[in-house]
Amino acid sequence: MDGQAAPGAGGGGGEEPLGSGRMNPKRGGRAAEEESRNKPKLNIQIKTLADDVRDRITSFRRSAVKKEKPLIQHPIDSQPSISEIPHAQALVDERCMNLSEKEVMDLFEKMMEDMNLNEERKAPLRDKDLSTKREMVVQYISATAKSIVGSKVPGGLKNSKHECTLSSQEYIHELRSGISDEKLLNCLESLRVSLTSNPVSWVNNFGHEGLGLLLDALEKLLDKKQQESIDKKNQHKLIQCLRAFMNNKYGLQRIIGDQRGLLLLSRAIDPKQPHMMTETVKILSAICIVGEESILDKLLTAITTAAERSNREERFSQIVEGLENHEFIQLQIACMQLINALVTSPDDLDFRIHLRNEFLRCGLKKILPALKDKENDELDIQLRVFDENKDEDHFELSHRLSDIKAEMDDVSEVFHLLYNLVKDTSSENYFLSILQHFLLIRNDYFIRPQYYKIIEECVSQIVLHCSGMDPDFKYRGRLDVNFTHLVDACVDKAKVEESEKKAAEFSRKFDEEFTARQEAQVELQKREEKIKELETEIKQLRTQGPVLTGQLTEGPTLPPNLPSENAPPPPAPPLPGGAIPPPPPLPGGAVIPPPPPLPGGVVIPPPPPLPGGAAIPPPPPLPGGAAIPPPPPLPGGAVIPPPPPLPGGTVIPPPPPLPGGAIPPPPPLPGGAVPPPPPLPGGAVPPPPPLPGGAGLPPPPPLPGGGVPPPPPPPFGGPPMPPPLGGISFAPFPVAPALPHGMKEKKKYQLEVSMKRINWSKIEPQEIGENSFWVKAEEDKFENPELFAKLALTFGTQMKAKKPVEESEEKKAAQSKKKIKELRVLDGKSAQNLSIFLGSFRLPYEEIKNIILEVDEEKLSESLIQNLVKNLPEQKELNALAELKDEYNDLAEPEQFGVVMSSVKMLRPRLNGILFRLMFEEHVNNIKPDIMAVTMACEELKKSESFSKLLELVLFLGNYMNSGSRNAQSLGFNISFLCKIRDTKSSDQKTTLLHFLAEICEENYRDILKFPDELQHVESASKVSAQTLKSNLDSMNQQIQRLENDIQNFPKTQDEHDKFVEKMSSFAESAREQYEKLSNMHNNMTKLYENLGEYFTFDPKAISIEEFFGDLSNFRTLFLEALKENNKRRELEEKTKRAKLAKEKAERERLERQKKKQQLIDMNKEGDETGVMDSLLEALQSGAAFRDRRKRTPRPQDQT
Repeated sequence: MDGQAAPGAGGGGGEEPLGSGRMNPKRGGRAAEEESRNKPKLNIQIKTLADDVRDRITSFRRSAVKKEKPLIQHPIDSQPSISEIPHAQALVDERCMNLSEKEVMDLFEKMMEDMNLNEERKAPLRDKDLSTKREMVVQYISATAKSIVGSKVPGGLKNSKHECTLSSQEYIHELRSGISDEKLLNCLESLRVSLTSNPVSWVNNFGHEGLGLLLDALEKLLDKKQQESIDKKNQHKLIQCLRAFMNNKYGLQRIIGDQRGLLLLSRAIDPKQPHMMTETVKILSAICIVGEESILDKLLTAITTAAERSNREERFSQIVEGLENHEFIQLQIACMQLINALVTSPDDLDFRIHLRNEFLRCGLKKILPALKDKENDELDIQLRVFDENKDEDHFELSHRLSDIKAEMDDVSEVFHLLYNLVKDTSSENYFLSILQHFLLIRNDYFIRPQYYKIIEECVSQIVLHCSGMDPDFKYRGRLDVNFTHLVDACVDKAKVEESEKKAAEFSRKFDEEFTARQEAQVELQKREEKIKELETEIKQLRTQGPVLTGQLTEGPTLPPNLPSENAPPPPAPPLPGGAIPPPPPLPGGAVIPPPPPLPGGVVIPPPPPLPGGAAIPPPPPLPGGAAIPPPPPLPGGAVIPPPPPLPGGTVIPPPPPLPGGAIPPPPPLPGGAVPPPPPLPGGAVPPPPPLPGGAGLPPPPPLPGGGVPPPPPPPFGGPPMPPPLGGISFAPFPVAPALPHGMKEKKKYQLEVSMKRINWSKIEPQEIGENSFWVKAEEDKFENPELFAKLALTFGTQMKAKKPVEESEEKKAAQSKKKIKELRVLDGKSAQNLSIFLGSFRLPYEEIKNIILEVDEEKLSESLIQNLVKNLPEQKELNALAELKDEYNDLAEPEQFGVVMSSVKMLRPRLNGILFRLMFEEHVNNIKPDIMAVTMACEELKKSESFSKLLELVLFLGNYMNSGSRNAQSLGFNISFLCKIRDTKSSDQKTTLLHFLAEICEENYRDILKFPDELQHVESASKVSAQTLKSNLDSMNQQIQRLENDIQNFPKTQDEHDKFVEKMSSFAESAREQYEKLSNMHNNMTKLYENLGEYFTFDPKAISIEEFFGDLSNFRTLFLEALKENNKRRELEEKTKRAKLAKEKAERERLERQKKKQQLIDMNKEGDETGVMDSLLEALQSGAAFRDRRKRTPRPQDQT
């Protein structure tokens, strides 16, 4: 008995303090403990029935315990009396039935709160009657009393781990007793079931002491270095118990408020125990998305501390390692949930990017491709959440750059900001190195921007990486930069350039078509005028028709006193046998010999009228075209009879003297040319030989003074003509002796430029022996144009090329002779300028002369003729040099050139004409675009509807603003006023009338904004000076007229190279036609401008074209600048507004996210009574917990 009493006394003695300490003192201690802990910030007031029920049953429980057997140390082994429970239950039911209506309603509300019901599920219960509510309250209190007192069957946990339910206090005793590992496993399993099945009040009652005991047990197991299988199972059961404990607001709040609990959960992340790690990671994920402000910091601190205790370098390495376990897909899903919860929780963009990059550096970057290959819907949800948030953050970071560019656009400001950021930090040296590398960029105007463009692209890809992650800072190889964007930009630029070329081509074609249309209009106008002239002439002829018919009937009669010089020639009698009769006698008795027969039988066209006013009609053509008609009678009364036929004669005898000063006989033909053959018997003329090429003869030039033209040139095939007087002649070279030993004469090279001379000793031919090397030398094999070019480039000099001579001794003699030559006619300055000209072109004098005579377009150049006109001696000097042609070799080079050029007739007019021809196209291209610009600008102004509306709007605004003043009710305004619109400023001096006009056009009259595009040629027209344009046209007309006069008065020459008249005549005709077109186009332009003056009511004579279009061009530019300034001002206002709205929206969304996080705790699906933890995990699993994060803060651009 003593042995039994001792424990009983001990138990009983210990029971009273235990009971009282557990009920009363512990209640006060619990309140103090709750106040001493960090108060949870969820503001969740948890109020259960446990305390009230415990107070009501304390008395009978305490007395019952005293009467029965004392409680032993291990409740599992004790066998209390089962009669306690019915006795206590009856007492509880009796007291409940005596409750008032107010007490029933209060207990009913507490019951529903204890059952963790939301308002939606509470509503139908509140509608029940009072008796039903009383029964529910009685049943609930009875169940609560059983859970507190405990209902057991004999054998307890010994018989079955699921067959009994212990009270919360008995579980606390079990955990505190230090039971064996096997019994602890059964106790934890039973506790998990109790935490899951009992109401919140039971959990609350257990949590006061039980949570600490669970954490102590978990810490003890985690600290064991050698863990056995049972230890790992107990750890897993402890984690499950913690999850069940947290499946309500109270339990979740207790865990969040206990930093030791977060640290132990972080330590329990062990990839070697995948099942336990899965549970642990899920718990941490749920904790992470709870809406407490500091929960993320607490969780990251716990994870960091756990990594430090395990000596891990990366705090997230265990989580990433869990992703590598491909055998446990649920573990991978849970790890991705935790990663998403951690990465998406911060509101700060930089912190989110930092956490994400930290995970990627730990190895997530390598694992993601393998995870994406797995076919699992839950895992795909987490991967999609990760990618979407990463893209959203990258998008936001990219737009942050836009904000920086908009707000910080001053280079100096940005530099100083960066310098202050890196100053006195480890980054300063790297920043300096970057700037030093910038100094190495090549200083090239075109290359430097390309360098900076590539550098900017590289920095952009590093800082704003497309994957949203930091680069590998440990990588030391060549940086892998994606230049695709640059390539695409280059391609786009090439496309733009190609489009610009096409646009330029279309613009050029349009200008050509417009020019052609203007020219066609001018031509049409000329034709219409010609038609009018012809119609007038036809009317006159019809009027004179009867008179002319009568005259023709009567026959032509001559008045008796008609002068002989005006008498028409008598009609030619019929020609028997085709003989050519002699010409009729001319006054004066002179006779003109018949011209020689023409090869090819070409009929000579009639000559032009002779001076003196006598019109000589052309003789009628003879049939067959084999004979040449006699020339018409010449004024002066002299008739030149044809020479008598000389059979076999070789020369033409001189004709008899002409009475009255007739034309002397022509001299013998040069070279003893054969005279025309005498007439054949019968009077017929033999057919002449054909001309080469079948060309006809040109008409003879006018005969000044009524003289006879010079004899024709000798027939083709005769002896050649003597060389020109100014030609250069050389003495005949001596015949060189034959070279010895069969050697051949060396090749003579013609150098294009003078070369440096090699001062060697020449071997004479007689010194070479038969076996000498020089006999076999073959240097021709080295001949190569490339070698010649290199020689000329390397050893060429600026000396004038010398004329080839035979021997070097003769060269030296000639050079020494030139040095002593003195100027005979030219002065030193003129000769020096002429020498510079000859040295610059390096052409032989005869070639220059022939180029000018032949008007060779291929060799003629504008610079050649300009310099020649500039440096050519005066005509009197050329005449003086011509007299020295016999002393040609004794003259200096400039004077030799003058001698050669003195033989060219009308040299200076000839050069002026050639220069005008060479520059004519340039003159046309200078005049025509100006005419076209003004013409098109005039047409654009009259056709532009948008510009007309603009003028109407300005007129309206002006009349409105001028109301009550003398300028009110204006009918119009001067166009020059448009440039003065910007002088009118607003009341606050912040804007102008021009900016206001541009703004209202943008808002209400957008069709007016088209006028700058419709007035494309206004700017080019503003650069046209009407006075200069008219002066250029007059100058062109004068030059054409001068050229026409020169051609008409040009003397006939016998030089076959002289083609000036032939080529310049066609040019003069074409130039005259082109001038007429330009003149008509200019007249049309002037009329259009005058019409424009009438259209806009201004005096075109007082306001020049340049001034009028200059005002319009300035206004067009100012209007476009006003549009840009308005856009810039609106962007600044919009940016300020967006920044304010973005700040307000960010704060509002932060509060909304905080609220949503709190609402996750109360989230329960309809009909599913899951707890808080289950709701959080469900939100994580479905991705609902992250949806508000994917809509974090829309960019300001998206808000508008």
